[in-house]
Amino acid sequence: MLRTRTTTAFVLAVQLLMLLVAPAVAAQVPDQLPDPDGKSASQRKRVAAAVSRSTQGEEKRKEGGAVDDEALKYWPQWRGPTWNGVASQADPPVTWSETENLRWKTPIEGKGYATPIIWGDRVFLLTAIALDKEMPVPDVIPEGTPNINEHPQVKGSWKPQRFVIVCLDRITGKERWSRTVHEAMPHQGHHNKGGFASASPVTDGEHIYAYFGSFGLYCYDFEGRLVWKRAFEHQAMEDSLGEGSSPALYGDVLVIVVDQERQSYVVAIDKRTGRNLWKQNREEPSNWSTPRIFTHAGRRQVVTNGKTVRSYDLATGELLWRCGGHTASAIPMPAVGHGLVFTASGWQKDLLQAIALGQRGDLTNSESVIWTLRRGVPYVPCPMLWGEELYILDDQTFFSCLNATDGAHHYPKHRLPGGLNFSASPVGAADRIYLLSEEGSTIVLQRGPQLKVLAINELDERFHASPAIVGDAIYLRGFEHLYCFAKSSR
Repeated sequence: MLRTRTTTAFVLAVQLLMLLVAPAVAAQVPDQLPDPDGKSASQRKRVAAAVSRSTQGEEKRKEGGAVDDEALKYWPQWRGPTWNGVASQADPPVTWSETENLRWKTPIEGKGYATPIIWGDRVFLLTAIALDKEMPVPDVIPEGTPNINEHPQVKGSWKPQRFVIVCLDRITGKERWSRTVHEAMPHQGHHNKGGFASASPVTDGEHIYAYFGSFGLYCYDFEGRLVWKRAFEHQAMEDSLGEGSSPALYGDVLVIVVDQERQSYVVAIDKRTGRNLWKQNREEPSNWSTPRIFTHAGRRQVVTNGKTVRSYDLATGELLWRCGGHTASAIPMPAVGHGLVFTASGWQKDLLQAIALGQRGDLTNSESVIWTLRRGVPYVPCPMLWGEELYILDDQTFFSCLNATDGAHHYPKHRLPGGLNFSASPVGAADRIYLLSEEGSTIVLQRGPQLKVLAINELDERFHASPAIVGDAIYLRGFEHLYCFAKSSR
């Protein structure tokens, strides 16, 4: 059911009012924590400088986060150059098959369900390769940690793993280099739809930042030389479901969320050194969502999905606002635009909330929740905001299009052809939407308020990773291969 609280005009009025009064009446957020590192004023200034350094001299800024012109050409992070799955400068093919429009197909050793990251003539992938040897499973989770029993869909046994960054040539698909960053026996298994290398890396065009969760964060340059690395403590994930949150990058700041059954937290890291800038504890169980960095009213924030949605000041880590109501085990990354944050959770119950920006404190069940959706909400795929429309892909063959500002339905829960299942998030380019199913079928739709199927493309492989789009090509990572499909030159 759709619940509409207000109109677009009211949203704008609320935001204007809060911009005027927020400095005087900012609410104290109950679970806001003091700075755990006890930073001095000079240290805080250095943190703020790290956040703003890359935006100096920038004239063009959009709500949702600044993106430089070079980054717009590529796919530098999970959900692409503008954080929403859309490649505004790309025009990939509409149709393909195992032979049609296939530029190259490269086998990838091991398992990894992360999105390929692309910059210039390089494609970066993360993978975990099972080693043919025996090692004991580390006993590193403290006794009494709750909710860590094995789930029926979790692998009950596994091998030691080799954690690898792979760099391919974007034009030929041939390997440029690969680096084993770590070898270890994992302390927990993973869901059948996950793996030990499920997080997507991120790049600034000079370095690749690869996060393997409990097995570390690594910075390499584009020639495969290690710049720095840092360890992370072993995570205790609910029901041994595995890890999967990807890092976010803005300026010189990497942001990583660790939501688990021990102490959860969000941490900002200096991309140049790997050292903490700030860290804030979170009262959250296990989640698998990636943080979303954006700018609103001149302030850079990082919003995190969860049982409670929270937004932090990117420069200081201060908790600015929160909004409850979601279920646990949140996976989709929030979308941002039109003065709203769109957050979704679809485990046990469906809920999508459109939350107005500009206010502080606890926004749960307040007028800041402009509209909600309670059916057809995804458990895994991210909502995709594109212009005035919000597109929502349910895990099990339903697709919806709503007006972003008021939640009005253009087409709700439309059943897609084929009875397909989806783990990959929607992506878009050239006014087309690409929906990649687990079964290897990609449904290509015309963007807009009316649903129109342009093509259905079949491949002989299974897919969980979301596609990447750059230039005239779309890149699909299957269980065994990375495919590059491009428009024929003929």
